[in-house]
Amino acid sequence: MKKYGYSLNLLLSVILVILLAVSCSAPRKTGFELQKEIYEQEMKLTYGDSIPPQEVYLSDTKPIDSVDVNKLIFDIFRVEPEDYPKEVRLFSRVYDSLGNFVTHMADPYKKDKNVNYFTSVREELGKNYNIRKEAIKDFTVREFGADDSIAYDIVLSVDYSGSMEAILSAIFEGTEIFVSMKFPQDKIALGTFNRTLDVKVPLMKDTADILRLYRMKRNDGFGLFSGVFDAVYGSIDILKDSPKDNPKVVVILSDGDDNYSRKNLDSVIRRANLLNVHVFCVAFGYSKDESLKLLSQYTGGKYYKAHTKEQLVAIFKDIYMSLRYFYRISYKPPTYWGYHHAFAAINVPGRSDSLIADGFYDTTGWLSLSDTVVRPIVFDFDSARIKEESYVILDELVDLMMTWPGLKFDIQGHTDNVGTKEYNQELSDRRAKAVYDALIDRGVDERRLRYRGFGFSKPVATNETPEGRSKNRRTEFIIIAK
Repeated sequence: MKKYGYSLNLLLSVILVILLAVSCSAPRKTGFELQKEIYEQEMKLTYGDSIPPQEVYLSDTKPIDSVDVNKLIFDIFRVEPEDYPKEVRLFSRVYDSLGNFVTHMADPYKKDKNVNYFTSVREELGKNYNIRKEAIKDFTVREFGADDSIAYDIVLSVDYSGSMEAILSAIFEGTEIFVSMKFPQDKIALGTFNRTLDVKVPLMKDTADILRLYRMKRNDGFGLFSGVFDAVYGSIDILKDSPKDNPKVVVILSDGDDNYSRKNLDSVIRRANLLNVHVFCVAFGYSKDESLKLLSQYTGGKYYKAHTKEQLVAIFKDIYMSLRYFYRISYKPPTYWGYHHAFAAINVPGRSDSLIADGFYDTTGWLSLSDTVVRPIVFDFDSARIKEESYVILDELVDLMMTWPGLKFDIQGHTDNVGTKEYNQELSDRRAKAVYDALIDRGVDERRLRYRGFGFSKPVATNETPEGRSKNRRTEFIIIAK
């Protein structure tokens, strides 16, 4: 036994010496070094010896007559549906493979007035069920650039929890580049967060003062915990007193690992939409992406992923360039309560093909527990038979439930006060049941629905006028789970 014990101890000692030698000769990689190594390994496994596609970030500008038209890229950077159904705005970019935003393609800066670069816009309505296509006949395109004196109010907030400490040099560099790009009329605030948000620089215009304050405080405030949602909510609130016409933007750099917040994703999205703040999320490395993606998508911002220091610095520059240089496509959208997939096309002389860009918006907004959705389901007079004109609305509801697999509805029928209480109760029951049956016939699992009628016991308007009675004859969908 002693002999074997001695041999085992000797073996363990040898292993320990080897491990110490390896750790001393090759320090453990952390932060961007580790993420870059992992990212390169993933690219190698995915693409082998072929060259993987490179993300292109904006860094400069060039006019349309100075670029190689065969190397153009066209995208829809973000979508503004705040004024739906009156208007929707698509913010698009045309740039080349070197990161040059291409200018002079639309009024008021278009050089060749005889060329129509932006040729068509269309939408696909619905995401999973009975998708229909709608061409947009009338739309306008307006180019924005350095000569447009738009005043932005911007908050940049950076995660200072323990997981982010290893990338501080890139954060410092990227932040200074971001601030140095500001236009004279812009205001920028800088914050950091772990458990709470620390506003290191309030909203200010003077670039030199912003950088001075930032350099004084940038090394303060590191902690172990991360309250991402609380920090985003607080960053949004910094902009609550900004002028209504100023575009408002929050940029968040985080790995998305929230282990402290009292706020949740739902409340943050609602706050952003209430104040018309667009949230841009920059995720680092192995991040919890889903919440950051939803936050960007449902506030009209954009989601980025950074694996290397170079990418992070380029992303900060790309965000600011994209806020200043863009083509705004405006149009009256088709009526559809749900998912809108928007497409725009450009044709450039010298190219044999069209360039297509796409983006989406959702007119249901951000669905939350206990929300009440009222849809105009129309019935024949004194009947529970659904009219054909309401079939499209039923399709919208089916698509919504297929898009959100956890969504459950309580279908509630309501009437006006014409007739007896007993009769209206029975009629509202039958109408709620008719909607329930119609949704099941279209593929919705019956376990996700329940129905009941309330007669005229819950009016939302007076029953003394035809208009009021019309409003009271309604079908409500109460969200009971999401």
